[in-house]
Amino acid sequence: MERPGFIETPGRRVTRSSAVASETNTDDTSDSAVDMVRGSKSATRRRTSGKTKTEDILEEEAKTVATNGHTISTEKKPRIVDGWEEGKDPKVDYSGHFEFGGSWGVLSMMIGFPMLMYYMWIGAVYYDGKFPRASEGQSTLAFIAHLANLVYVGAFPSIKAWTIYWVFFLFEGACYLLLPGITVMGRPLPHLGGKQLPYYCSAVWSFYTSILLALTLHFTGIFKLYTIIDEFGSLMSVAIISGFLVSFVAYFSALARGAQHRMTGYPIYDFFMGAELNPRMFGILDFKMFFEVRLPWYILLFVTMGAAARQYEVYGYVSGEVGFLLMAHFLYANACSKGEECIVSTWDMYYEKWGFMLIFWNLAGVPLSYCHCTIYLANHDPATYHWNRYFLTFLYIAYLFVYWVWDTTNSQKNRYRQQERGTMVFRNTFPQLPWQTLENPKTITAEDGSKILVDGWYGKARKIHYTCDLFFALNWGLITGFKSPFPWFYPVFFACMISHRALRDIQRCRNKYGEAWLEYERRVPYLFIPATLMTVHLEYSKFYVDWMSIYVFHPTIPGYPKARFPGVVVFSEIYQVTGPVSRFARQIAGQGYICAAPSTYHEFTGPEPLEYNAEDTDKGNKWKVSKKLAAYDEDASLCVDYLLSLPTCTGRVGATGMCLGGHLAYRCALDSRVKAAVCYFATDIHSKTLAAGKNDDSLARAEDIKGELIMIFGKNDNHVPPEGRDLIRKTLQDKGVLFSFYEVAWAQHAFIRDELSKGRYDPAITKVCFEMLLELFGRTLKLDLGEHDGRELEIEDQYILRDEVYVVSVYLRHLICTEERKKKRKREGRESESEGEKVDYPLAEMSQWRAVACGDKFPFMESFQTRTEPRAVVPRLPVGFVFSQS
Repeated sequence: MERPGFIETPGRRVTRSSAVASETNTDDTSDSAVDMVRGSKSATRRRTSGKTKTEDILEEEAKTVATNGHTISTEKKPRIVDGWEEGKDPKVDYSGHFEFGGSWGVLSMMIGFPMLMYYMWIGAVYYDGKFPRASEGQSTLAFIAHLANLVYVGAFPSIKAWTIYWVFFLFEGACYLLLPGITVMGRPLPHLGGKQLPYYCSAVWSFYTSILLALTLHFTGIFKLYTIIDEFGSLMSVAIISGFLVSFVAYFSALARGAQHRMTGYPIYDFFMGAELNPRMFGILDFKMFFEVRLPWYILLFVTMGAAARQYEVYGYVSGEVGFLLMAHFLYANACSKGEECIVSTWDMYYEKWGFMLIFWNLAGVPLSYCHCTIYLANHDPATYHWNRYFLTFLYIAYLFVYWVWDTTNSQKNRYRQQERGTMVFRNTFPQLPWQTLENPKTITAEDGSKILVDGWYGKARKIHYTCDLFFALNWGLITGFKSPFPWFYPVFFACMISHRALRDIQRCRNKYGEAWLEYERRVPYLFIPATLMTVHLEYSKFYVDWMSIYVFHPTIPGYPKARFPGVVVFSEIYQVTGPVSRFARQIAGQGYICAAPSTYHEFTGPEPLEYNAEDTDKGNKWKVSKKLAAYDEDASLCVDYLLSLPTCTGRVGATGMCLGGHLAYRCALDSRVKAAVCYFATDIHSKTLAAGKNDDSLARAEDIKGELIMIFGKNDNHVPPEGRDLIRKTLQDKGVLFSFYEVAWAQHAFIRDELSKGRYDPAITKVCFEMLLELFGRTLKLDLGEHDGRELEIEDQYILRDEVYVVSVYLRHLICTEERKKKRKREGRESESEGEKVDYPLAEMSQWRAVACGDKFPFMESFQTRTEPRAVVPRLPVGFVFSQS
């Protein structure tokens, strides 16, 4: 079946042969977690006497054999999977990755969140749901002392509170062990050789037993449910203290028993993240399962039941708003219980360790901070927050519909996993909803045999269950109205948390599933929200050309199946096609260009990006000077060949890139088929040190560039010193190249990289540079102006300001300084602007640019950074061009 943008792999060129590495990793759904590495690296080869000889590029490269013209290394590169490196001690975390800002970040969270919980409780109880603030004339210390006194008086951890909390805790533990349930097997654990742990699931019986017992105690008068509301402050203190105590016991007992796992060596961070992966008691009670399912959501439901009991006791009825929360919290706790067997394969159970993060969050954080919607309703007369009955009815109906989507989404995913493994267990739990099970669902198979579900709700949008979760959170706040901020804590916190988790999950799936996940993103381009129509969306796929991976970003316009677009080759930095490079290519593609981003080091490794760390930086720099110059040029030529072969391409091609990619974009422009190139902080051009032998001819061949060129550097770029930039500019000028040259004051190397750029990323300058790229490509690629007439560029105007000459190129987006215009009008005695001065240009704020016009023999604008006042250049626009502020 033909697809737009998909073509047959071109024949291999005899000048170079290479192999593509195929590495796979564990996935979220497959039993292949123990298959750590199946791929192999490849090296650049050359044919001698009919055999394959490995070039001396990587010292650790294994011996190879020739098989049907393809050479594949047999050596396996150790991989770090979920923080553990195969063959090494699982007690050590080898990833080098730290969440939440490392030790200082987690320490601030451990101190700050309990304080936030007390602050919100004080506001909810003593300040009528408003933010506690110091009264007029009250000092900060006095205000803090006042808050501390309120905590002491209203939230002292009394014996009664300790008894209530821990009787509930122990009762739920007994229910876990003694009530009926089923046993399911967990995911294979790589560090244990693929061992699967059994999980006993009895939460559904625990849930209804707990509710029945609570109602019995309430109606018999033994324990009134509204006691939870009356003792809320004390119970919260007990929960907070218990969170710390249990965390200390869990951490130090794991160390004492030698049960620690993936430790970083930073005690505070390890205490927060946890020491033990699978803590258990009696061989059946899994603490992570126990804490995850029962404690937080049961406590939250009982708090809401207490609010309903209090309201009925005082007013003689339960309001629709409290009834709504009762329904919402019951459905959520019930769903966790009835689907407990599905939780064993989740990230928390499989990967997260049992530390302060999980313990405190489940004992105190979730139940006693998410419940502020309930606390607000319990503390106020229903007349003060009463919703219109029609709107309230709408909320009930909408919530039940979204619950159906959420429940069936999770059920489809988890039942598919169970069917795939042959462990499907049907449980007649309430509620059983239509479309919970998919028959013969559509899937995408990854290289390692694992499958991605692309049917049901997962065929409508990615992460759609997160959308439902966010809808629930927003409704928990909305039902209380807008008079208090505290019920909205959970929706705001959850939105931030789930967005971060979604991004982390997506990146992890891209790494684990590889090309299969990219195909999933192509088939299901909508994240969170399903859609039937988008103005422009991108098809993102990966192709192999001469065994070189090319990531393709293809724009499509619904309703215009025959639309044709120019092509742009996007060259990456030394880390291959990373997140920033991918986002950069997507930006360009979103403007109507087919972008092709090749994997630069396909001779040495697979298409996966390198990490932004010291080890991979050294690796990228080593490969940069190991690859042959002819190989770089052939890669560029193959990319241009590929773009021109597409029926959706107009036949006009440009190039761009950053760092190493900036140099490669420059060399790509040596191909006469390339009409324009934008080179960001291109390295090694001035020093002639690209490729094996470190003696490239990039500057010597400048006269071969037939298209238009833009060179962009930062004045503080230590990779290309001032004398190097001067050499590049002079050579291009002497060779008669049509070019624009920009140096950005204060900008450093990699200033457009929006990830791990060590503080060098400058979004304002990045936007301006992108505007220049769009102007050049729009003029040379998108607009077919025909061939150049060969005449010399005519200078439009020159302005004399303070006895200095400025020449303005008609191709430049111009700079106007508002303050200078005001001074000029004042000198000329004018009060209003003339028509020419009213034009605002995209570069209006960038007064620190130094540039040289297209091939002109002298600067048209000097650097402004040495001036005490900005200066203005007001050019006359060329006929037919209208510029407006973007």
